[in-house]
Amino acid sequence: MADLHHKLRNPQLDGSAFFWPKGDVAVLCLHGFTATTAEVRKMAAFLSEQGYSVKAPLLPGHGSSAEEMNKTQWQDWYSEAEKSYLELADRYQNVFVLGESMGGLLTLHLARQHPRISGILLFAPAIQVRNLWLSRMLWPFVPAIKKKPPDNDLPQQSYTEFPLRAAASLFALQKIVRKELTQIRTPVRIFQGKHDDTIDPLGASRVYEKIASLDKELVILTESCHLILLDKQMPQVQLMTLEFIQDVRKRNP
Repeated sequence: MADLHHKLRNPQLDGSAFFWPKGDVAVLCLHGFTATTAEVRKMAAFLSEQGYSVKAPLLPGHGSSAEEMNKTQWQDWYSEAEKSYLELADRYQNVFVLGESMGGLLTLHLARQHPRISGILLFAPAIQVRNLWLSRMLWPFVPAIKKKPPDNDLPQQSYTEFPLRAAASLFALQKIVRKELTQIRTPVRIFQGKHDDTIDPLGASRVYEKIASLDKELVILTESCHLILLDKQMPQVQLMTLEFIQDVRKRNP
């Protein structure tokens, strides 16, 4: 266990899967690459307080070790996300999906496959990540590389290493989702931190420009980094998320 804790940043946080049933509208929350549900838990708690049912799966290969994550690929992560969505769709007429970073990519792919989704919220969607393509060439020789320590004290839970075989699969998912953007018509709100140094912030603009949704908005957060759902503008983001869900529900009761 000590070795696992060494490889997982902030191991004391609760990063397990959860489902908090409450109201008659559900929100599925998807975390990012190498992270856990600790990343989406604050937003989920806020939405639960507002009377929404919330669910967040711990995606395969996450919450254990970079070695374990290298045994998974994007189809595994998506399969778990889709399974969670279908469980909610079976119980609730209205299901919204929100995703952070890679979770945003999975959210977009889910919206393409399931147009019935009421609305989607993307937080720093990982549609473009600088030099990610290099992982395809490196992973047969180097299983993982050490991440640089974060320059903030945000309560994130993620691996201290970057699993390269899994990263190569993330790159493959990016290419698929880019081609699907013009076929997605689900109402969408896209949030991007101005100080994001994890992904290419221009990716959010690309999603906004290409997605076929008629109801779409891009919000640039001038004081936020990559981890929007843990950063200082979170109260503002929570209110905009709530307004979006309420507006969509008014138009489609």
